[in-house]
Amino acid sequence: MTIIPTPWVMALVFFTFLILIYLLNRILYKPLLGFMDARDSSIKKDSEGIEGNAADVKALKAEAEVILQNARQEASLIKNKAQENAKQMADAKITQKREELNLKYNEFTAILEEEREELKKTLLSKIPLFEESLKAKMAKL
Repeated sequence: MTIIPTPWVMALVFFTFLILIYLLNRILYKPLLGFMDARDSSIKKDSEGIEGNAADVKALKAEAEVILQNARQEASLIKNKAQENAKQMADAKITQKREELNLKYNEFTAILEEEREELKKTLLSKIPLFEESLKAKMAKL
């Protein structure tokens, strides 16, 4: 038994096929395509965000580098200033100590000169005794 397609059966199959395509399009393809489009736009948006973030990161790195460079320069200036102040203080202390030592030296030399003069006077006053003592010893010899 062979079934010969009749125009009504062919029309029914065609009509069923159209309904199936319509339902598949409505239920499956459109939501799937919408989901894919949303996903593509999300990926594109994220990609642009990443590029923007990369540019921001570069700008922030450059800004951080400038800040670090300024901080290094400022630290160097502070260090140099502190070294200069310490050097000036040390020089001032050295100068003060030299002046004190020169003063003490001058006092010491003045005292030595006075003692020398006193010793000289004492010895000059005792010369006659030494001469008599020397004459007495020579006389014994």
